[in-house]
Amino acid sequence: MISSTTYSYRDESKFHIKTLIEAVRFIIINTILAFIFLFLTLEEIEWTLFSRKKSVNDPIIDNTSWNIREIFEVY
Repeated sequence: MISSTTYSYRDESKFHIKTLIEAVRFIIINTILAFIFLFLTLEEIEWTLFSRKKSVNDPIIDNTSWNIREIFEVY
């Protein structure tokens, strides 16, 4: 005798389109953020290399939130 409160896992699909869409959305958003942070880091490195030249006497005032020196306190 089978009770009516049992649940058969065969009835449910193994493939959920909603889960797939959420996973793809997660990957796309994190890829975009990774590219943004990559280019911000490259810009910071480029500025550091540029400012090391002795001919540049400009004071560096960088109060931005992505300033690597502020984040890691590398003074």
